[in-house]
Amino acid sequence: MSLKIQLKALKNQVQMKIKNNFKASLLLALFLFTSCDFTPRIHQQILVAQKYITDQEYSRAVKQYHEILEEVPSKDIKIKIYYQLGELYAISLGQYRKGIHYYEKIRELTNNPIWLVKTQERVGEIAFTYIKDYKKSESIYEELISFRPKLNNFDLYEYRYVFSQLSRNKFKEVEKNLIPLQNNVNHKFHTDAFYLYGRLYFHNQEWQKSVSYLREYIKREKRRDKIVKAKFLMGNAYETMEKLKTAYNIYYSIISEYPNTKVIQARLKSVYERRISRRR
Repeated sequence: MSLKIQLKALKNQVQMKIKNNFKASLLLALFLFTSCDFTPRIHQQILVAQKYITDQEYSRAVKQYHEILEEVPSKDIKIKIYYQLGELYAISLGQYRKGIHYYEKIRELTNNPIWLVKTQERVGEIAFTYIKDYKKSESIYEELISFRPKLNNFDLYEYRYVFSQLSRNKFKEVEKNLIPLQNNVNHKFHTDAFYLYGRLYFHNQEWQKSVSYLREYIKREKRRDKIVKAKFLMGNAYETMEKLKTAYNIYYSIISEYPNTKVIQARLKSVYERRISRRR
């Protein structure tokens, strides 16, 4: 299967996951609201907001929830409305910062661990995946991995915590915090630790170390798109070490799979011209 087909399938899976997550969140919100005790007027307004969501009229649902907040509802209802506004802004309307704003307002109203974990998970997902705010995601995942007993997705949060640090060039911390991932063969991101080490040593200009870890990563990784990404980085390392023939061969091996055709062609052209120049 070509990389393009794999990427398309992966994109469809992600989109379906987002839709399913939103549907699950909506069902949760409906359950939470129906379990609340509120006045007939607020009850009617919430039903209207829920109808807007069902009809995918998300902007009208947002407006309705804001009108409910103006009624000064109880703290419990406020928490649930803030969560729903976070979902609507972030997931349905793509206004990620606004979504984060409402998730975080929940923390001002409660110290209930269930709500704290739930909102932190959502903020972490948005910061890490959608807006690439690695300062925010590092802070969020540091908090999530500190919860005891450990959360079900502890391995994911630990990996994203280290990834966020690497993306912020906090190399000393990364080198230390990667150790548990690499040493624990049962860690869900044990394999990914090799790639992060490869990236770490690449940034530190320790090219041979970078190549060694990337090779180990490629041996273990199953997903072809990830392998292609690692090979491109390895090609960069060999190119920097002036091992141009090796770099050229690696680039050429992924020419039909690398997502950005122009980039890979530019690297091949550059390496080829440098090799020709050497012979003169």
